[in-house]
Amino acid sequence: MAPAAAEPSRRLASLRQVLLRSAAVVAVLQFGLTLGVAKFQLFPQVEALQIGLNAQLANTIAHSTQRALTRPMAAVQAAVHPLGANGTPVAALNSAMLQHLADSNDAAESVYTLNRTGHVTALAYPRAHAPGMPARGSTGSRLALDLSQSEIFRSPDRGQVRISPIFLSSVSDQPMLAITGPLSGGGLLVMELGLARLGQVHNGPEMADGMQVLIVDSNGQIIADRDGTKARQSAMLPIEAMRQLEAAGAGVVSLDEARWFASTAHISVAALDWRVVVMRPEALVYQPVFAIVWVSTVSTVLVLGVAMWLFMWITRKFSHATETLTEDARLLEQGHIPAPRQFRIKELDALDRSLRSMAHNLLQRETLLKQSNAVLEARVQERTQHLLQANAELEAAMHQLQATQAELVQAGKMAALGSMVAGVAHEMNTPIGNARLAASSMVFMAQQLREIVGSGKVTRADITRCTQDFEDGAALIDKSLERAADLVRSFKQVAVDQSSNRYRSFVLNEIIHENQILLSPRLSRENVVLTTRAPDTVEMSGYPGAIGQVLTNLIENAVVHGYAHARGGEIWIDVERIGAERVRIAVRDRGCGIPQANLGRIFDPFFTSRMGQGGSGLGLAIVYKLVTQSLAGSITVASAEGQGTTFTVELPLRAPEIESEPG
Repeated sequence: MAPAAAEPSRRLASLRQVLLRSAAVVAVLQFGLTLGVAKFQLFPQVEALQIGLNAQLANTIAHSTQRALTRPMAAVQAAVHPLGANGTPVAALNSAMLQHLADSNDAAESVYTLNRTGHVTALAYPRAHAPGMPARGSTGSRLALDLSQSEIFRSPDRGQVRISPIFLSSVSDQPMLAITGPLSGGGLLVMELGLARLGQVHNGPEMADGMQVLIVDSNGQIIADRDGTKARQSAMLPIEAMRQLEAAGAGVVSLDEARWFASTAHISVAALDWRVVVMRPEALVYQPVFAIVWVSTVSTVLVLGVAMWLFMWITRKFSHATETLTEDARLLEQGHIPAPRQFRIKELDALDRSLRSMAHNLLQRETLLKQSNAVLEARVQERTQHLLQANAELEAAMHQLQATQAELVQAGKMAALGSMVAGVAHEMNTPIGNARLAASSMVFMAQQLREIVGSGKVTRADITRCTQDFEDGAALIDKSLERAADLVRSFKQVAVDQSSNRYRSFVLNEIIHENQILLSPRLSRENVVLTTRAPDTVEMSGYPGAIGQVLTNLIENAVVHGYAHARGGEIWIDVERIGAERVRIAVRDRGCGIPQANLGRIFDPFFTSRMGQGGSGLGLAIVYKLVTQSLAGSITVASAEGQGTTFTVELPLRAPEIESEPG
């Protein structure tokens, strides 16, 4: 075997480098996959879970807060209306009743009554003082305190039990929420509720690490929180966070330079517009996901490290075997069969046997290939001679077919022209006969006039009668000759256009009219009426003879095929402009129509449905060639059996002038 040409040297990577790169790619893919799973699956799941837990806890706290507010309202309602809501309010409450109200409501900070002038008349504090709450002053120091200017006393709704907005209490010296009820005589029962005590209702064991619970009003002011710090500082939720929570009920908000997952629940008590906001820091929510990513990444690195150590050990063994096989391949390239090797790896041993077997096969195939090439070259030369001879025969047949087609086309044209001449000759018999009859009558009347004049008995009436007869005869002769001249002129113009195919400007309606005159004998004989609807202003430049031949062939096709089995019919030619540069000509009939199976072949040369009945199958083929080549237009057909046929021709108003004659 001849040695193969040496390939240009390339810088290739070693097996160790490939393995290292593969390990790096696997590590990057694993890390990217872990991040992708964390971002697109774990993070959304954790977010949805946290928001759901927040929403559940917010609803629970909202119900708890509602109960914490509803119970004092019911107690105040029962105290001021012991006989029911429709009864008259009591005039006053004694100290024991006030003390009972203060001790029986966990959120109460103080309970007192005001007289109609707004002065404190009685006051009670709860006996159980919660640790961490500020110490109160003595009861006696608050009696007769003037609260007539306070919001709770001046409120227009003081005639019913209600909850007041947050205010700084002069009795408890803290921000308070008051529940007020009317007393008879203009007095008022007031139960002040501590905001810090409201915050204690949501410090249960279900609170997760770092979770924050806030109660805010409609303005975003924090009313209560878990440790009371934000409420004491009169902190506010950011406006954007309030809008987002009011719109969606949950989301991510920014507070205290951190991002929180927050959910809200509405507190529906009296006229309060409060919300419970349950939040947890974003960092704590994502902490389990970050731990998963870290463990996955460390595990991947450790596994890849062990795998790489194994790969390096295997590659050292494999490299020695590949060097041996490479040397055997060089021997094979030089035409020598390498000696058998003893490999301990099954796949390498199989490869060695395959190389030696391939060497034997290549030597045998090279010999067979040389023999086959010699035989193939002889066959190729023989086939080439046969193909050259067949090609020459095909070219001769093609030229003969083209000549035959041209002769048939010319014969079709001559047949159409002969039919036209016969029709014109037949049509001219009538005006010529009328003219000869009128001339004979005028000769006879001239002889009669000569005899009357010769007898000397001529009268004015005779002269008048003869003069009128001469005028009528002359008019008939003139009309008949004008009809004959019109036929000759139309035939001459059509014959010139179709024979010379000269490029010129023309009015489309005149071409249609000239061809209609020449076809009138044929149409009259077949009892077919041709109706033309065309504007007089369609001016074109092109080959009028080609247009006339197209119209003639389409009309003949309608007469011969459309009304072949009918006693006459009607054909319409409709012309309309398309924009400023094109015109559409539609030739339609109501004949028998064209079968659907033939619609795709009607423009093919030699296709006819009247085979053996005088049809050449070239009429519509000539039409298609003239329209698409000579006139640079398009033609389509629409037909249904029993409903007639419409041929639509679209042409440019200015056809391109071609060197060779169309048709």
